[in-house]
Amino acid sequence: MSTRTQLKNHHEIRVIFQRMALEIAESFAEYEDLYFVAINERGMSIALELNHELDRILPDCNISLGNVRASEDYKWEGILPNMVAISTPVIIVDDVIHSGGTAMQVLVDLYEHGFEIIRTAFLAQREHRDYPIQANFVGVSIATTLQEHVFFNNEDPGDLQLYLI
Repeated sequence: MSTRTQLKNHHEIRVIFQRMALEIAESFAEYEDLYFVAINERGMSIALELNHELDRILPDCNISLGNVRASEDYKWEGILPNMVAISTPVIIVDDVIHSGGTAMQVLVDLYEHGFEIIRTAFLAQREHRDYPIQANFVGVSIATTLQEHVFFNNEDPGDLQLYLI
């Protein structure tokens, strides 16, 4: 059985979301619109948290939320890329960047739609990527072995946890 080490508790994760939202607000304060593209369920959980924080910081900014189910069927949900102006800054949001493969797939898709500004936001980043994906807004950077994994537990929204497994 694998051991599980807590990296961040609920309070620490809430503080991380606040800091990440401030960084995003500083980078995009002059824009009226942002487009968050969340990867899977955990990415959407983080996108919603960042959206909530940004509503306080930039109340006049309209944030559209799209979601990519990055499984075998690779399915878009919510606000689709063709429903957003290509001049709108896009932020790809996910819980943990592992190899970078999923983020790369989403990035290429958004690039092909013609978006002019694309950034990434991850709660946690590992340093073992296979693809050249830059993490622009990062909650925490974690040095891991190739055998270790970082897991974001969002099953209970009142008790978010980040683990090393």
